Amino acid sequence: MKSQLVSALTIFTLLGLSQQAKAYNIEACAKDPMTMPEKINLLQPIDQKMVSCIPQLDAIASQWQSTANRILSSINVVKIGNESENQIEKLEYNVIGKTISLIINIRAKHTWNKTIPAVKTKVPVNKWRWVDVPYPDVRMNKQCVGSGRFKACTKVPEYFTNYRREKVPYVEMEIRTITPEQVVSATASTTCKYDYTFNVLTSERKPIINCGQGNLGNYKVDASAITNILNGEMPTLGSLLTTVSFTPPLFKDANRDTYNDVKNEIIASHAGSIVYFSSESFVNWASAENQGINVIASILSGGTYSAEFIRQIEEKLRTEITFMSIFFSQTAINLSVEQIVLMMTEKQTQNLLGYKVSVKVVNTPYIIQKCIVNSNDCTPTIKSPRLGFAIIATKI
Repeated sequence: MKSQLVSALTIFTLLGLSQQAKAYNIEACAKDPMTMPEKINLLQPIDQKMVSCIPQLDAIASQWQSTANRILSSINVVKIGNESENQIEKLEYNVIGKTISLIINIRAKHTWNKTIPAVKTKVPVNKWRWVDVPYPDVRMNKQCVGSGRFKACTKVPEYFTNYRREKVPYVEMEIRTITPEQVVSATASTTCKYDYTFNVLTSERKPIINCGQGNLGNYKVDASAITNILNGEMPTLGSLLTTVSFTPPLFKDANRDTYNDVKNEIIASHAGSIVYFSSESFVNWASAENQGINVIASILSGGTYSAEFIRQIEEKLRTEITFMSIFFSQTAINLSVEQIVLMMTEKQTQNLLGYKVSVKVVNTPYIIQKCIVNSNDCTPTIKSPRLGFAIIATKI
């Protein structure tokens, strides 16, 4: 028992708590191990016996109960869907390891109505109509022979076709609704678990996010976004979701191409010049997806062109020149592939036939973004870079 008391005092001294420890009944706590458990649930009221035995437990409990509620309140601002539910599953203090363990369930749930159109088809329908039905008939006609006193008359039958009105059935194909239009409710949901461990002694933080597949597909949640709440930052949907590898039912694509916007902006900013802007086929070819993010990003940030990439550009420009007929006719300049590459890679200008000619390399990104259906909540835009260029000819 004495050794237990010495061990407890040694631990408190190492923690720098020897002065505070005088206020605690260490010997009484050592006699009753139940008052000093290995782990303490901070979501429940703390037993006063534990507070008396464990230095700074009341301060730790108060601080982390407040912190956990603040985190949960902030996370609740981020609604992943219109019925998302977030809750603290565990807030625990490991007395031996001096660590705080916080687990928050982040449930993405979205419910929406969708209309199932009516099913219609042509079906046979029995109907009736009046028709004239022919039938053989006979009537007696008077026929006479002779004249005067010698005239003799007799009745003879005359056969003819008569008609009578009858109601007869017939079949007509009509469009009928087999299943009426109906509005049904659809739901998509999944749950991510945010597991956050904080070391009281070293202030080391370890956030982990695990997401279930659910019926939403696969997505990732940025654990650091939640951890930043500890520093007073307010998360957004975009900061929470880092990867969305699916679209419906929960999300819809809001991707867009900036090609026309960038092209129009370049032409408008050089109103007094004749401008040729690279074709969409060139821009799509010179994309991060095709050429690698490092290659395109380096060039757009002012880096150098590799010999291999220059070779590929020259090859691609041999086709691009076929699109430049209007530019050539307006300026009477016939640029070669080599001249274009030189101005592009070396940032040189050339004086040709009374024009100052230059090539400007610009980013023509493809914007990737996803939004929750029937909502204005969207993930941040991801600009996938694509290399575009403008040939600008200005009168000297």
